Amino acid sequence: MAVSSGLLRATRPDYNQRSNTAMDPFRPFRLLSVLRYCFPRMGWIVLLGVFSVQAKIQFDVFPGYGDLASGVVRAGAWYPVGIEVLNDGPAFDAVVELSAGQFGGATQRVPIELPSNTRKRFVVPFFCASSGMLVIDARLYERGGKLRDERPGTRLAVVQWETPLLGALPGSFGGVPTFPTLKNRQQGPEWLPTVARLQPDFIPDNPIALEGLNAIYLNTSEVLKLKEPQANALLAWLNLGGHLIVAVDQAADLNAATWLNDVLPATVGAGDSKTVGKELNAWVRSSRTMLHNGLTSPMGRNRSLGNRMPAGVSDPEDPFGALTADFDFNVAPQVVQMLAPKPGSVVSLRAGTLPLVVTRPLGRGQVTLLAVNTEREPFRSWTLRGWFWARLCDVPQDLLRSTGFNAYGGRSLDGIFGSMIETRQIRKLPIGFLLLLLVVYLVVIGPLDQWWLRKINRPMLTWITFPVYVVLFSLLIYFIGFKLRAGLTEWNELHVVDLVPQGDGSRAILRGHSFASIYSPRNETYRVSTDTEHGSLRAEFQGLWGNGSDNGRISLRPKPAGFEAEIFVPVWTSQLTVSEWMETTDAPLSAELAAPTGRTITVSNRTGNRMGPVWVVAGGQVRSVPTLDAHATVDIALNGSDGSPLTALIGRHKAEFQNVVTRRQEVFGSSEKSHIDEWPEASLAASFGSQLILENGDARDFVWPPGFDLTPLAQRQDVLVLAWMPDTSLIQPLSQFQPKLGRRATLLRLSVPARP
Repeated sequence: MAVSSGLLRATRPDYNQRSNTAMDPFRPFRLLSVLRYCFPRMGWIVLLGVFSVQAKIQFDVFPGYGDLASGVVRAGAWYPVGIEVLNDGPAFDAVVELSAGQFGGATQRVPIELPSNTRKRFVVPFFCASSGMLVIDARLYERGGKLRDERPGTRLAVVQWETPLLGALPGSFGGVPTFPTLKNRQQGPEWLPTVARLQPDFIPDNPIALEGLNAIYLNTSEVLKLKEPQANALLAWLNLGGHLIVAVDQAADLNAATWLNDVLPATVGAGDSKTVGKELNAWVRSSRTMLHNGLTSPMGRNRSLGNRMPAGVSDPEDPFGALTADFDFNVAPQVVQMLAPKPGSVVSLRAGTLPLVVTRPLGRGQVTLLAVNTEREPFRSWTLRGWFWARLCDVPQDLLRSTGFNAYGGRSLDGIFGSMIETRQIRKLPIGFLLLLLVVYLVVIGPLDQWWLRKINRPMLTWITFPVYVVLFSLLIYFIGFKLRAGLTEWNELHVVDLVPQGDGSRAILRGHSFASIYSPRNETYRVSTDTEHGSLRAEFQGLWGNGSDNGRISLRPKPAGFEAEIFVPVWTSQLTVSEWMETTDAPLSAELAAPTGRTITVSNRTGNRMGPVWVVAGGQVRSVPTLDAHATVDIALNGSDGSPLTALIGRHKAEFQNVVTRRQEVFGSSEKSHIDEWPEASLAASFGSQLILENGDARDFVWPPGFDLTPLAQRQDVLVLAWMPDTSLIQPLSQFQPKLGRRATLLRLSVPARP
């Protein structure tokens, strides 16, 4: 203890001694040496602290279809935006903000909880209103508004409205399907049929985000990677017009995927080595095309792309007929799964008695099952492999020719429905009156003012009279604007709802396009909301002229079911928004063809509201029933001569639709012929967008969202039932405010497959 005490006394400083550097001339050098020792280590500590803080948040955005590094979307269609957030630091509540900047689309804000050491992934749907450049900005905020991380300016590739887009879930990277490589083609890559390799983690669970795809290729080895919500979204997309192409890797893959096994067109048996290359070569080089309804994209429905050669007539410019067979592929053995087609399926390709391609309709879509695994040899090295996928996906021949295809522009069908529901409280100022007012203003502030001041000999008063004239004319312009545009808050809704029956027909998938117009007498933000199973909101799609940026200011917050949003509307203006939603519920309308001839259809109103008129479109003829009471049933004969031609009905509206959509974009001019007052028949005609064709050279007439046009269903001989429901909607009103004026209506659209 004595030694220890001595050491303590020896090392303890004498605090009674005065601190004077003059008494210790080496003290400054000692301090300098201490600082030189500590500063480098303190710098490393600070740098390590900074990097450790930055590493606590990992924020990534994956927009569009395709690999994580790049994405592709379709012009005028929905697409997914995937978000992944990794939080290694303290827990906090976050808000992810997504926007498409000046290229259109609502700003979406998704609140998420980020506990420590967690990774969150989610996907939200966005609408592509551009035909050229598209950029996504993503930011991560704390709930209080502090910016934690951002990913601005993520570019996406945009393919043209007609261009086929195939999503692929292959079993291997090299197994991704391909389309033909075209030489000497002048058009850009936006016109080339495109394949996007999908990531299982970012397959959306909202089927609306899948509608930008023509078809999806699925290898059974990837089935178990899909979660239940993703599988349900895939089935909903399929029922609403999708084309699912399935290749079997092993039959055992289907044992744990009952949802896929139930929709396949055939029962899959054991595989065996066969030589089927000759049949595959012949099928690809033939002039026949797959029976594909084309609902998931507008491909094949454009004025030029829709032209098909009549049955039995060969096309001299058919790119498939000019192909050269791969003779090595003819004799190469490959594993072929034994397929037993289910009832209602169609064998599109056989090798003797062995089915190779089996197709089955499902709702408005179809499932195609391949007996050959396209990711294995020798199929993988087949020289016509890309043409096989072009045939299977029914790629229009105009896009496969070396001369290519060109189209531009295209008005949106949104403008037609906007002309129906837009407020009548706004009147436009005729251009002649505006010019007259301008001339009067120039005369008053110029010659008249000078003449009057000279007459009273007070030219210096112009410093007073000129501001007075400006104030008076400003008040006059305000008064004119008030008389022309001032009114009451107005909210109008028009719902176009597609029904896809499920099971025995008592339940149905409802796919709704809800057009809503808000008129505001002041600068105001309005709240809207829905609780549907799936939903999103977009501003009016102006069409594919330029970059297609919209004029909507929408702040959207997705919910587990539906969404809620805030829409800003400037004073004395009308704003059109479109709510896209989907849910499975009791069928409000049912229809059944009478057996055995199928020449009579029974239509039943399952709701407690009156319907009328009700139209039945079959064989190019339209038949109508004025009224169908609540819970009533009516039989409609489908005789060949008792209806009116559908083309005549649509023809009455072609020029009108062109005029009203053009006049809606004009700021000045007459208000006449800028609105459509006959909602029911105009909605019926607008449901057949590809028949609203005027000769405009290479200019598109109208464009529409995937699946909206009913023409492909009519072309495959389905019977279409369209029922008008006045003053009724199937969902709760979107508006969360009390408008002074308003009107609503619903058009139900049901497709009944024709019996052979």
